[in-house]
Amino acid sequence: MKKLFIYPFLLVLLVATACVKTTQNQVPLPSGTFTGPFTRIHLNSVTGKLDTAKANIILTMSASTGYKVTGDTSKVQAGSYGSYIADGTYIQFIDQSATATATAKTHLNGIYQYQYNGSTLNIYGSTDTVGFTYTLKSN
Repeated sequence: MKKLFIYPFLLVLLVATACVKTTQNQVPLPSGTFTGPFTRIHLNSVTGKLDTAKANIILTMSASTGYKVTGDTSKVQAGSYGSYIADGTYIQFIDQSATATATAKTHLNGIYQYQYNGSTLNIYGSTDTVGFTYTLKSN
């Protein structure tokens, strides 16, 4: 008699759990206008010391039109524009303004890690001798 009660109960439990919607914490994708400092940290191979340079930039992002970097783009950060894709952990910028010739200014181009909470956008990247951080606030 207990078996007759247990099987229908398990069936109802299985169906009920299958019908319950689960919501995952989705990371909002960056969009809008952000302002703040860009920091470039370079390991000098001759002296072994870190050289730091900063610039205040404006980053405008839209899923439909792409991104654009403006603000203080005279020395450290290059003004640029292009498209981007993000997945909650990594963001890839495809710079359409970059040229094949080398420049001393940094272009926002390539794959970076990022964190975005809806108001603050932190972007991190590095190569062998250079690190990049963007700490930007939504406007």
